[in-house]
Amino acid sequence: MDRPLCELPDIVIEAYNLLLQHRLVKITLPIQENIAEGKTGWVFKCVATVPCPNPEQVPGSITLRVLMPETFPMEPVEFYSENVNAFPHQDAESGKLCLPEEALAPLDASRLVCYVKWTLEWLKDAANGRLLQPGEPYELPDFSRKLLKTPLPTNVPFIFEESLTSYGKWESRLGTDGGVECCWGNGISAIFAVRFSSKNGLLIRESEFTSNVLRQDGEIKGNWLLVPDIRYERHRPPQTYEEMDTLCSRNGIDFYSILKSAWRLENSCKTGMLLVGFPISKIVGQPPAELHWQPLLFPTYDTVKTRPKKRNPRATIDKREQIWQKLRGSECFSPSQQLPWGSVENVARDRLYARGAYPSKVQATPIVVFGCGALGSSIAELLARGGVHQMSLVDSDTIKFGNLCRHTLDGSSVGVNKAQALAERLSRANPLSKITGYPDRVPLDSRSDQTLHQAIMDAEIFVDCTTSETAFRWLNQYAVENGKRLISLFFNFHAELLTLCMSGKSRSCREIFKDLNCAVRQKYTPLDPGVYFYHPSKDEQIIEGAGCWHPSFPALNAHVQILAAHAVDIISHSIATKQETGSAVIVKRKNFIAQNGDQPGVLVEKVWGKEY
Repeated sequence: MDRPLCELPDIVIEAYNLLLQHRLVKITLPIQENIAEGKTGWVFKCVATVPCPNPEQVPGSITLRVLMPETFPMEPVEFYSENVNAFPHQDAESGKLCLPEEALAPLDASRLVCYVKWTLEWLKDAANGRLLQPGEPYELPDFSRKLLKTPLPTNVPFIFEESLTSYGKWESRLGTDGGVECCWGNGISAIFAVRFSSKNGLLIRESEFTSNVLRQDGEIKGNWLLVPDIRYERHRPPQTYEEMDTLCSRNGIDFYSILKSAWRLENSCKTGMLLVGFPISKIVGQPPAELHWQPLLFPTYDTVKTRPKKRNPRATIDKREQIWQKLRGSECFSPSQQLPWGSVENVARDRLYARGAYPSKVQATPIVVFGCGALGSSIAELLARGGVHQMSLVDSDTIKFGNLCRHTLDGSSVGVNKAQALAERLSRANPLSKITGYPDRVPLDSRSDQTLHQAIMDAEIFVDCTTSETAFRWLNQYAVENGKRLISLFFNFHAELLTLCMSGKSRSCREIFKDLNCAVRQKYTPLDPGVYFYHPSKDEQIIEGAGCWHPSFPALNAHVQILAAHAVDIISHSIATKQETGSAVIVKRKNFIAQNGDQPGVLVEKVWGKEY
């Protein structure tokens, strides 16, 4: 039943009347409560016009359904075209238009008129083929699935990594098909593409995903096929099995034969997968730069089969064929059924770190972090999320609840070795990098893990966060004897000062540390030696409870994070610039409100530094 206009909120009435006054569109269904969409708010229909004829053969009159949210004008107004579809910047299922970001629209009654004007511009650009212009970023066709009548076997995303580097392996294979081995994520709710092979079983390429993120018992087998272009109509991909079959036939591919093969594969998760690949460019008008995979997800034969009473191979084959013919004829694989496109994400390095990564030289440098406590875990976290390809973590201690207030791990790791738990967690954040944890104590001896001995021999940078004099001496000697660069980091008692000593070609880290100590004691630095070398009394140290607890320092988590971030910036700059000299740096953190009540202009500053 239509809701009387007088019952609408004043702001909605004002916006609707303002639209009527502008006469931008012709109203065909007056505004009323939106009860059919499963949403709150209001709906009306209108007709917009565009010049006709036009290059894209868009009709001169376009019917639009307009949804105004209950929270208008705080949220976007949605527009759905009923007779214009298959364009870029448009939902392939519902016809919803993708309009400019909502922050650009006014937050008053004129918001509706603004959205209508945007819609008219969108329709004009669509009619003239200007929604994707040469030089603009390429937009994938819309594969989203919100209106499927039958739910997907799984809603977890499909993860792959393809780039310009790997594209060369696929250029000559357009119009062909083969097999793919995928794997459930280990602690990650996703399916990872691991190995692609040709139809005759030859390996084409293997992903760079680290084994830490793959479940050993979570293999999923599937098939793949490649088409030169996934667009079935304008910029829209196939929406039904019939459309997909037609698209494949255009390229000499027997779609249903490949689908049947994927359906018959035995998977313990009972999820069938057919990957449809196609080349895409990064910029409109430029040549293809990478391959995109879009998964079709469906129940396998194992989910519908009924075992014959007698193990007759012929009966099994006949039964399987009967089921397939039934599914293809009138059930889930019938021509009119919607394609079960799954969600997907390409996590190739250039995409995974597009929002912020360290320079390529830093990413490619193998690093070992010794000590995975409050400081070490923060340093390792920042390096991993910045894209470091290979990192080893070393710590013999286990996580306790008392560590969690300053550590990057959480309660799920309590009782687990710090280095191993941290490596597992960071591998989930950076699935393309090899991050390994070792529960070993420094100094290493003959009983230490031999793979750790190899890891530190392969590394270029050692980061010492142990605060152990014994560990520091051993690492310094090892670094000198084996040509490694040692970086030692430590806080003072309240994490107000961070000291960083970095070895160079001519000076060891220990020599630099001794020189720094001498400089502070002899007041060659602006620091008060009494503050820098302050040793707290037992009353000032943190004793967490009864028993033989190791005293701890009372720094706040935020202060550890602040100084760790500055340390990683210094380390990254040194690696990226290929700095060969040694250095010592002292960084000071100021309290936000100074002693006299004034707010300091700089919260963190370098108070002293020297190259060696």
